Amino acid sequence: MNKRILLFLFSLLLSPFAFAQDADDSGYEELVVDGKCSGNNLYVLNPSAGDGFSVQSVTLNGKEYPFTHNSNAFEISLADYNVNDYVIVQISYLKGTEPKVVNAESLVKESEFHLPSFIYNKKTKLLAWNTKEMDKACSYLLEQFLYGKWIVVKDLGTPDDMISDTYLPVLLTGMNLFRIKQIDPSKKELSSPVVKLKSPNRKVLLVADKVKDFIEFTAVTHYELYDANGFFIKRGTAQKVNVSDLKKGNYWINFDGKEAFITKK
Repeated sequence: MNKRILLFLFSLLLSPFAFAQDADDSGYEELVVDGKCSGNNLYVLNPSAGDGFSVQSVTLNGKEYPFTHNSNAFEISLADYNVNDYVIVQISYLKGTEPKVVNAESLVKESEFHLPSFIYNKKTKLLAWNTKEMDKACSYLLEQFLYGKWIVVKDLGTPDDMISDTYLPVLLTGMNLFRIKQIDPSKKELSSPVVKLKSPNRKVLLVADKVKDFIEFTAVTHYELYDANGFFIKRGTAQKVNVSDLKKGNYWINFDGKEAFITKK
């Protein structure tokens, strides 16, 4: 880590406002930062907590990140990402000892349009929005952040075309992100504020790792299939995936935040 940045981080920790109180027994909380990569790494202040430190785990785009546990400051490298790649960082920490991403603004927020009605309704378990807040001259797409990128899960069309102003999402275990993209007649794109919701462990499992015509899961889930060399084959949302047209051999499949190796017989 750059020495000047380290000195800055530790100077913040030594200020009277940077010391954290000991965590109580009520559990954990989560800090989430997200946006488009600007080419800079992220730097985190990790307060002391009892005999240890606040931060318990870090995930970067849904994958566990190996951070420096026993330190009051650590770096999250974004070297594997290109400028403008979307990233989300989730930091689990001991309640009452909140860490701080000192340069969170280096994750650039995309140009947004105003859509205050876009929410997740916990009672109905539906994403919802109000078409009256949308520009009739524009078309809209509903996107979900999957496999480290934004994927279109529904083409909504124009406000006049929309049959429904709700959507039943398929959630992954852990943090889920949704947004609506607006495309005007000149093809200029804007995004709504991101709706974030956390789902408990759905316990979606692969029924068998040796298959003939279908890959089957224990519940409907998003999936992404690759050959043994890592070349993309297809993605979708299903409980059973037809692979009868694939050659015999080995494949990788991502689903519900997991990765599995399967054999096509």
